[in-house]
Amino acid sequence: MTKTELTEDEIALYDRQIRLWGMATQLRIRSTKVLVINLSAVGTECVKNLVLGGLNSIEILDSSKVKEEDFAAQFFLPNDDSIVGQLKLPLVVDNIKELNTKVDLSINTTPLDDALANPDYFKKFDFVVATEITKPQIIQLDDITRKFNIPLHVSGMHGFYGYILVDLIEHISQNELNESSIPRKVNIEDTRNKRIIAVKPDPQRKIDLVTYKDVFSPLKTIFDSKELAKNASKRELRKCNVLPVIFALFDVPRPKNPSDVIDINLLRDKVKETYKALNLPISTFSEENIQNLSQQAYTEFSPTAAILGATLAQELIRFLGKDYTPMNNVIILDSSHASMPIYSM
Repeated sequence: MTKTELTEDEIALYDRQIRLWGMATQLRIRSTKVLVINLSAVGTECVKNLVLGGLNSIEILDSSKVKEEDFAAQFFLPNDDSIVGQLKLPLVVDNIKELNTKVDLSINTTPLDDALANPDYFKKFDFVVATEITKPQIIQLDDITRKFNIPLHVSGMHGFYGYILVDLIEHISQNELNESSIPRKVNIEDTRNKRIIAVKPDPQRKIDLVTYKDVFSPLKTIFDSKELAKNASKRELRKCNVLPVIFALFDVPRPKNPSDVIDINLLRDKVKETYKALNLPISTFSEENIQNLSQQAYTEFSPTAAILGATLAQELIRFLGKDYTPMNNVIILDSSHASMPIYSM
């Protein structure tokens, strides 16, 4: 078999997903090299889905040691209390490989800050997914991935709440859309950062094949972006009260002891600063969200991790499929209200 073909074993193994997204997408998946930073609860779910999807190779970068709280949501870990304090990755690699032996899986226990100091390390990857990293690390990592034109997803969670930050730099996708009574025109902005660059009508099937170009903002710009305040409707702004708290948490130190609750007064002050930075109406300020997130900050909850991990894997596969427009560019998960809005920042 050539590199542009799947083996019979691969076709049998991936039969269901080939039927779902097609042979061309599966071939792109088979040739993609992904870096996953931190095997957190979200990282665990994401890696599981990517390994089962049949990627060419996955490298996991994580220098952490096992903590007691990791057993709650990181299911690749052996159920053995004696491993607390040991490096995590050597303990889980065999369990991950058992999911799909056709995926080339490697581990790297270098600290992230050391890896960021050597930008060339990232050049060998086609896509980077980072979970539970700090705001300075997000900005530095995004600068590197942009330099090498590598798409990036960043995710993390706080109990019932979570986020995904997306920077694909630029993305071209072809979408089959039902015919419109108003003809679609080239070079028309569909939304802020999304432009129609080609339209091919198919009267027989009563569809338009529409090619979109999505442009993404650098992640360092989203934390004080005024775009949401400028473009969102009043109704959308009234519901935008979790995002400022999530953003504020990036500026609140992570407790060393997982049973500790963060300083709620500090969080409240940071939330008010975030409202000002984003130019959001303070009338949407929610004390309830501050109370909830102060108690759940940085905690891992399996159902939330499952949603975020599945979304990360799904969006990566959609990116490779090139027939869906991606989420652009901030996704906030509020499991307590079963909502997952997308904000263009």
